[in-house]
Amino acid sequence: MNRRVNWIVMVVILLGFIGFVTTLVSDPLWLLKQIAIYAAIAGFIYLIYRMVSKRKLGKEHSSYLKAAKQSKRRFDDRSNRSSNIRNISQAKKAKKASAIKKKKQQPSHLTVIEGKKGKKKNRAFF
Repeated sequence: MNRRVNWIVMVVILLGFIGFVTTLVSDPLWLLKQIAIYAAIAGFIYLIYRMVSKRKLGKEHSSYLKAAKQSKRRFDDRSNRSSNIRNISQAKKAKKASAIKKKKQQPSHLTVIEGKKGKKKNRAFF
């Protein structure tokens, strides 16, 4: 059954290709018109889809976009500030602030897993 369907599909594709080439040779202007019409219809359907999908997303999506824009702006501001050349007094203040931040950081959430410390390694296998 599967082989039979495969042959049918191949025959349909072959006939379509032959029809396309025949139309291209005999009346290329008509073919270009048809392609333009199909493209215009597809573009119109796409625009309608975009308008409907925006309405469905509603307030939540617009809030998300607003927050993403603010976050991007904040990130850009930080990178611009760090790229500017600072004078010596500002550099010293930054060092003191970073040292204070390091002290205030919470301890790591990682824990040490106790292993087999007492067992000696077999030195014959490296």
